[in-house]
Amino acid sequence: MAKKLISVWLSMTVLLFSTITIYAEEDIVQGQFLNRTIDINGNRIENYYLENPVFLYQGTAYLPLNGELGSLLGFTVDMDQESRTLTLTKTEPFRTSLPEGVLKSNLTYPTAKVVKDIDIVLKAEETRRRPNLPVSLQGISATAADIDIGGQLSTMRRAEIDALRIPVFVQESLDKEAHSILLANDVYHIPVKALTGDSNFGWNLLYDNYTGLYISTDAEVPANAYFDRAESDYNRGLAQYIVSRNSEISIDKATMMVFLFRHEAKVNDVDEILLMAMAQKESTFRTDAVGGTAIGLMQITVGTASRHGISKSQLYDPHTNIEFGAKYISDKLEHYDDKVLALTAYNAGGAAISRGSYTTRYAGRITDAEASIRNFLINKGFGLGSEI
Repeated sequence: MAKKLISVWLSMTVLLFSTITIYAEEDIVQGQFLNRTIDINGNRIENYYLENPVFLYQGTAYLPLNGELGSLLGFTVDMDQESRTLTLTKTEPFRTSLPEGVLKSNLTYPTAKVVKDIDIVLKAEETRRRPNLPVSLQGISATAADIDIGGQLSTMRRAEIDALRIPVFVQESLDKEAHSILLANDVYHIPVKALTGDSNFGWNLLYDNYTGLYISTDAEVPANAYFDRAESDYNRGLAQYIVSRNSEISIDKATMMVFLFRHEAKVNDVDEILLMAMAQKESTFRTDAVGGTAIGLMQITVGTASRHGISKSQLYDPHTNIEFGAKYISDKLEHYDDKVLALTAYNAGGAAISRGSYTTRYAGRITDAEASIRNFLINKGFGLGSEI
């Protein structure tokens, strides 16, 4: 099965440009994992592959100020403990991807502390020209604008100006009244919006609910130049499909489910449409579905879950349930190397396969549901995504 680049979401709309305030009596806060793709200058990064992932606080995306992300976005970090000043210097990104796709943070909600006793300085290089100096011609003082002998002086002046371009570092302090500074897992975090617009970093942002966060660190290139319309339509179509099969599910909750399915599909090397088809037939996408001893979206039995250290109550959590279901079917697909047998074992157990006492009706129902999802996406004009 082809691996797909995916991202996940926990139902909350990111308001990248909202104002953050510091609460005098609240030092410890709870962040939310940003379950979306992060696109940096056209290069897609999965947030759960980052050592310190981007997270949300008060609806704003917060960036970890560490070397890993600095190499991707283009900045270095220097902390002066004596003055309690952290200097963030803009550089050129020297990496476009992570060295390897390893799961480092599985949608974990970080606990963070609001930090008030440090200052953050943003430092970026600007190129400036030396003022137009007067030139001397036979004792007469004039500027290049005044005298041009056969165009030669203009040519000389242009060469002189180019040669006199000088780099100047411009510094500005982060406004802590507008932007909270957070400390999570011993790494400082600041809101990405603090580095945009009129700041001397001059980054540009775009957020799309169905793909993720786009960052352009080049002031000449808008972030929307990297927007993946096909992927956005595909994910939106998957959310609409869930709602079409269960009208009690809101579009926000359906979107959250889509990115959970896509996350676990990526991690376990299975097709998210297969996982969604299974959830449709098992529970009609109900997180509280109960069938005998089976619980949740993927109808995981309590006994099977307990053998893997998962409690009954945990099965009602959609992420835990989809995660276990994805791992289970992935193991079956690898073991049998046959989709029909893998689905049959998922439904009836491996013993039934060994005895030969099974039918393939369940596998047929799942295959029909997969076809239904794809037909819905195509017929409704959502398409099959940019990675399909």
